[in-house]
This record gives sequence, structure tokens and C-alpha cells, in this order.
Amino acid sequence: MSTKRTKLGDEDMLSDECDGSIVKIVTDPEKIKILVDPMRRRILGTMREGLENEDGTIRKEMTVPEIARKLGVSAPKCYHHLDLLVEHGFVRVAKEEKKKRTSITYYERTSPAFVLASSIDTLERQEGIRESPLIMFINDGFMLGLSDKDQEEAQKLIDEFTEINHKHIVKAALQFKGKIPDERLREVLRFVSNQYASQDKRCIEIRKELNKYLNIDLE
Repeated sequence: MSTKRTKLGDEDMLSDECDGSIVKIVTDPEKIKILVDPMRRRILGTMREGLENEDGTIRKEMTVPEIARKLGVSAPKCYHHLDLLVEHGFVRVAKEEKKKRTSITYYERTSPAFVLASSIDTLERQEGIRESPLIMFINDGFMLGLSDKDQEEAQKLIDEFTEINHKHIVKAALQFKGKIPDERLREVLRFVSNQYASQDKRCIEIRKELNKYLNIDLE
């Protein structure tokens, strides 16, 4: 089974010639910024899950009202975000149905998996919009009692680890081959990237450095 690589605008697309799943590597900074908005990521997540038909099969083509219902928001709130996702190539019109005097538009993702060259976490930090660093939740959830300074130092290590791990996700996506059900793609890429990170010298060092801050007892 061979894998072909084609250039698609500002994105690299890896595709299996035998109807395998497709992973889109998004490198254009402007396209990546589109997904900084959490609502757009939620819309894409909902479209990845799809809707279950009466026979148990999953339909990935969805209308805006269907997407809105799954998200628990109003349809008008989705239209602007969906238009941007279509404009930047994350979503496309799948089909249109004519019913009486109206037309129903169905949308679908252009790929079951998008891997961004820069992580959302990195972009949020660059844009100055990350409100709650991960260490805050860890400190509060496990009652670690870390000082502000310790939280700052621990978060720097977490940020560095996150960036390195994301690079491994991109590496895994670039080497992706084979047929994997769409719903398992992200799980597979994450697992493989963790395998990479477990052998990365700097990641090993970071884990050791974090131990002095994250004294967590899971017993």
C-alpha cells in the first residue's frame, strides 16, 4: 500500500491511495489562527462525531441547525463561525437539498483530522489570550499549595513540554499511513506522539524537573 503526498495551497495533505483516512497538516498561520476560537473547534469536533441514523450508522454531513442542537447553542451563533471554517478550508458544502420553497445545506469537514503546525496553546500564549494556565488547575485540583513563583516556573516547563510533544504529533502525522477509522485518528496520533516524547531527551529532563513541583499522590 503506497501513500502519496500532494501540495494543497498552504497545506500539506497526506493521503492513502487505497481510501485510507486523510490527515491534513495546516501550516498557514492565518488558517491556524482561525482555530484559536474555541467555538470553531467545538463545531469541528461535533462534525467529526456526526449524527447517528436510525439504523445505527453515523452521518457526517450536517446542517447548521443540527450542529447547533448538538452544541446546545442557537443556529445564528454558528453561522459566522461556519462561514470562516468554510472560507479557510476546514469545512465544505457537502450537498444541498431542495424542499418546497427552501433549500437545506449540509456541511462536512474537509478532513477527519487536522494537525496544526503550531499548537493552540502556543498561539493563545502568543496572542495573550490564555486565561487559565494548566498549572492553576493542577495546583487547585490536587491542593499542591504552590506559590505564585513555583506555579510560574512549573508552567514554563509544562509549556516547553507541550511544544515539544506537539512537534512529535506533527511528525507522527507526516508519517501517517494506513486505514484507521476517523474516530480513532486523534487517539492514534496522540499515542504515537507520546511514544516519541517518552524517548525525547529534553522531555525526560522536563518530567524530572516537574517532579519537584507536582508532588501528586494518586494512591
